[in-house]
Formats: sequence, C-alpha cells, structure tokens
Amino acid sequence: MAIKSKNDKQTWSIQILIGLLIFLFLPVPFYWALQPNYSAFIKFPMSLSFTVFLLYVFKKYLERFAKEAVHLSLFGKAHKIFVGFLISTLLISVTIVCLFINRQYHVLSVNFSLESQFAWLSFCLLIAVIEEIIFRGIIFRQISDCWNIKIGLIASALIFGILHIFNKDATLWSSLAIAINAGWLYAIAYAYHQTIWVPIGMHWAWNYLEGGILGYEISGITQAGIPLITAKITGPALLTGGRYGPVSSIITIAIGIGLSMMYTILYIKRKTKREIMQDALPCTFNYQHV
Repeated sequence: MAIKSKNDKQTWSIQILIGLLIFLFLPVPFYWALQPNYSAFIKFPMSLSFTVFLLYVFKKYLERFAKEAVHLSLFGKAHKIFVGFLISTLLISVTIVCLFINRQYHVLSVNFSLESQFAWLSFCLLIAVIEEIIFRGIIFRQISDCWNIKIGLIASALIFGILHIFNKDATLWSSLAIAINAGWLYAIAYAYHQTIWVPIGMHWAWNYLEGGILGYEISGITQAGIPLITAKITGPALLTGGRYGPVSSIITIAIGIGLSMMYTILYIKRKTKREIMQDALPCTFNYQHV
C-alpha cells in the first residue's frame, strides 16, 4: 500500500488516517495507567514499556506504509535520544539564565523529591513519544514523502502550532512560537538525524525541564508531581513568555529559529552530497532506523 506517485492521494490519505487513528486511541489506556496515585518508581518502568511498545507499533506502521522503510531497526539509534535531550536542555537553560540575570525569574524555594522527578520523567516521556509519532512520524513524514520536505515542514509545524491554541492560556503568539520552536525544529532534526529518537528527546527534555525542574505549567499537561523549583515570573510577557511559559519567550523563539536554520542548512548540505553521489534520493527519508 506504499505510495506509487504523488497522484496516489487516496492511498496516501488512507495511510495517514490509519496512522492517526492508531496513535490517537492506542495510547489512551497507557495515559490513564499513569494517572493513579501510586509510586512513581513503578510508573517509570511502565512508561518505558509503553514507549517501547508504541515505537514498535510505529515501526510496523512505517514498514507497511512508508517509502523505503523495510526491516527498520527499533533501537539502532536509540542513543540519539540524548542528542535531542541535550539540545532542548541548552535551549531552555539559555532562556532561563537570561531571565534570571535580568531578575525576571525568581527562585522562591527548592524542593527535591526523587519520586516526583520520576513521575515527571515518566509522564513527559509518554507524551513526547505519542506526539512525536503523530506529528513528526506520521504527518510530517508522510507529507514530505508524498510532496517534498518544504511542504512537510510548513504543514506539520502549522498543524502542531494551531492545535496548541486550545490549551490553557494559549494565544496566537504562543501557537506561532510552538510552530517554530517545536514544529519546525523537531521536524528538521528528525529529517537530518534520520531517526525519531532525536525529536522525542527534544520534546521529552523540554516538557520535563519546564514542569519538573523549573516549576512552569506545561501546555496541555496536568501537574505530574512536585517541581524542583517553585518560581515567580515577572516582567513583560514578550520576554518571559507570560503565563504560557518560556516557549513563548522571544529569547526562546530567537534561539529556536537559529537552531532550526542550522539544522536546515545541515540537512540541505547532506542531501546535496547524497544526490551527487547517488544521482537522487528516492524520498526525504531513506534510512534503516525508526
């Protein structure tokens, strides 16, 4: 059922619909399984198990429907999750350091709870895996393979940003920020590294650090536990991100644009080099890893 041409729109639409239905409904019991008030030391291995299962199903989906995806390796590039985690850590750290130096991020108290940290890690990991499979693994990848990566980037980023407008305290500005800092950045990182483990790491780190460490409310996510830092934010929303969090900060947006442009340039250079060596790439994604 792989797409034979760009004109095979009916088949393509069915492929996307199947993927969306699977990953919108399959994770629901996993999500609710992490809700009850029991030890986070149990939740964390559960979250890891759910993650592996969902990625395995995603692997089978790609092998069945995506171009050039035959006998994919599930864990071959799993270590790349730490690349994504590091990138988001640097991104949010620079923003918070700037706000702290400018006396706009005030630390009120520090409360370390190992169990709460595991709760945050567990919940944020599952959310990251679900959203990355849907928005990058299915929507971005399938659009890119059917048309081209430009359309895939723009469409998936806009969809991701627009859907966040329904979250608490969201604005058009925050949705635009998410489209850039997450939609564009995560997608081009996926295309460059040729594995979904990188955007999963980015998404996981951002949500965990924002909620579990820095004490912000995470867009669309309930409180998973006690954050490490209880903070007070003051100053103009343009700089601080306001009630929606640092993702809406002009500092974060500027850095996010820089990172996205860097990844875009690196991707174009690598693609050009491969096209010279191999005449032409059959599609945006031509790899052997999930």
